Amino acid sequence: MTGSVGGTARRRPAGLLKWFMQAPKWVYRARLGFLFGSRFLLLEHTGRRSGKVFQTPLEVAHRRSDADEWVVCSGFGPTSDWYRNLQADQDVAIWLGSKRYPARARFLSNEEAVAAMQAYERAHPKAAAKLESLMGVAHDGTPESWLAMMERIPMVGLTPRR
Repeated sequence: MTGSVGGTARRRPAGLLKWFMQAPKWVYRARLGFLFGSRFLLLEHTGRRSGKVFQTPLEVAHRRSDADEWVVCSGFGPTSDWYRNLQADQDVAIWLGSKRYPARARFLSNEEAVAAMQAYERAHPKAAAKLESLMGVAHDGTPESWLAMMERIPMVGLTPRR
């Protein structure tokens, strides 16, 4: 990867980029989430202050089939609203394909997050490079730089209750 270790987190998306990133939510609401395959999911979470239900489309960074866990990262860091909402309430729902499941969120340790992101990079090297650039993070391949990067983009495991 190129770039500095750590990097500067970018601001939250706005305008056309925000619309583009939220567009999958309408696909899931139309029960057409299967069009995304297993690469994306829709997270339903409760607002920590408002109590309202929010929906956030997220890319799946890793799937742990041994634990039936779908791993996502908070690309805009630990201050993302959905991530902060999960810190307040880990009982969520996820849309996988066209089906909705109650689920439980689990915050990955930095070491687990490194392993998940390394698997994502191996599986999708071009997408990983673009994602890291968009998130304003990078690593130089050393264990220390991987850990530093994952502190900036924490990961969450979501386990459906089927």
